[in-house]
Parts: sequence; structure tokens; C-alpha cells
Amino acid sequence: MDLPVSITELGQQLCGDGKVVPDPALFSDPQVFAAERERIFQRSVTALDHETRLAADGRWFRCDAAPRSILVTRAAGGRLHALRNVCIHAGYPVCDAEEEGAAERLICPYHGWEYTLDGRLVEPELSSRIDPARLRLPSYSVCVRNGMIFVGPSGADQIVEQCASAVPAWLRAATVAERAQYSTNSNWKSLRHFLQSSPQLFLDGAAERHEFGPLSIMFARAPRAVLLRLVPKFAEQTDLQVIEMTADNGRHSPQMAGGSDAVTERLRHADSSLSWFDRDVARWYWSLMGAGG
Repeated sequence: MDLPVSITELGQQLCGDGKVVPDPALFSDPQVFAAERERIFQRSVTALDHETRLAADGRWFRCDAAPRSILVTRAAGGRLHALRNVCIHAGYPVCDAEEEGAAERLICPYHGWEYTLDGRLVEPELSSRIDPARLRLPSYSVCVRNGMIFVGPSGADQIVEQCASAVPAWLRAATVAERAQYSTNSNWKSLRHFLQSSPQLFLDGAAERHEFGPLSIMFARAPRAVLLRLVPKFAEQTDLQVIEMTADNGRHSPQMAGGSDAVTERLRHADSSLSWFDRDVARWYWSLMGAGG
């Protein structure tokens, strides 16, 4: 799709030496959001969760990684798969009501089509003339690095591995202490900036910051880490998923820096000005949009 004017004008500003002044439409225009879905969200690597969520063969969980609904499964032998959560029959979500579970097969509730945990269709039995490669759920690249599960575009295994390389080694021994989800009326870029500058909201004291693609951030200080996953829904609505992990063998209760009420309150009153959107941010965004190539 063609880029909206507010994005092309940003590129023109970057060609000059003056101050970058973003068009407010970059944060509210549905056409801008549609271009971001195509050029950023579908191509991004994302950190999803800790591998302890799939502690045994047969376990699975569902998650949103905008704009995709993904099923992450653990098949026999501990092999992980990241599958598109859309039945190839009528486009209905294969798993909709539950967020996680254990099963030998994934069964779409619409017409009962069944899939193995690696995405292969087993029921109904279709014509042998159909290419078997078409009779399976589309898959994404997936890897585990020091306990963290990462997914990315199909065929991007090397990129996913590179993105995952910054995970602290001690997280391999961690467990999840708490999961929480928040809905915000913020554009994902504004929320991302707020989160980058607010580690104290999630961990007390200084913390290392790790960024895994544009939609996942981790603050870490052994033995604790907090993974923040941005899930853009619309131009002015972004969900935030927070996963707190600890490697202290459960000796302390979850921190979440003051509790979920404090997080909710701070998100509600996050700075809505655009003064932070400077030339460096504009270059970063421009490169993500692939607008220069």
C-alpha cells in the first residue's frame, strides 16, 4: 500500500537539517496504522513468554502478537511450534475460549477440524490430490534463548536467533511470578516511549533494558526481570502485557513496583505530548517502515 502523507512528510523532514515535527496523524490515522501493520508488525520479532509456560509435551498457549493470533505448542520430544491461530477451513480461531491447556490435538470448535501440535491437519481426511503442505496451519519462526520464547516471520530463523541473543543467561532458571494485562488509549509508539523511560514502574532500583523488536521490552536486574509486550489494537488503542519473572526460588512475592493499581494509574496519566519524537526517533521509525528502500 502507498504510504500516507504524514509518513512521507516525515521523510522529507529527515532530508533537511531542521527540527522534526511529527504530524499528529502519525498517532491517530487508521491509514498510518494499516501501513504499520503491513510494514512493521507482520515483520517484527517478538518475545512472548518464558518457556516454563510449556513445561511438558502436549502443552500449548495462545497469545496476540499484533496483528497475529498465535498458538505456541510443545510437541513430542519438546519441539516448539508457533502456529497461526486460524483454521484453514473457514478462518475461525482454532483456540478461542481458552488461553492455554494440554492436548494431543487442536480442535477448531466451528466444524471440528483437528490438527496435530505441529499444525498438520488430521481430520477431516481430504483428497490425496491436495498438496499435503497446504493441509496445515501456517507457522512462524520460533526459538528459545535462556528461557525466553521468541517468534518472528516465517523463515526468519536467523533473525529471530540474533534478536534473542541479548537475553540474560540467568533467566534460564527463572519462573513466572505474575502475569498482567492492561488496556490503554495510547498509540503504540507513545506507549513504547513511556515504557522505555519508566523502569521504576516495574522494578525497584537500576535495571538493564533489553529491546526485542519494536513491540517487546525487558527490564532486568538479577534475580528479577519484567517483560513488556505491546499489542497494538487500533491507532489509539494498545494493550500491554506484563510478565514478571524471578530466579530467586520463590523467596519473595511479586514486585510489580507498587502493584497493578499503580501501573494502571500511571498508564492513564502518561505524558501525551510529542516532544520526545525527535530526529533519532524519526530515523528509527522511518527505517522500520522500510520507507527509505
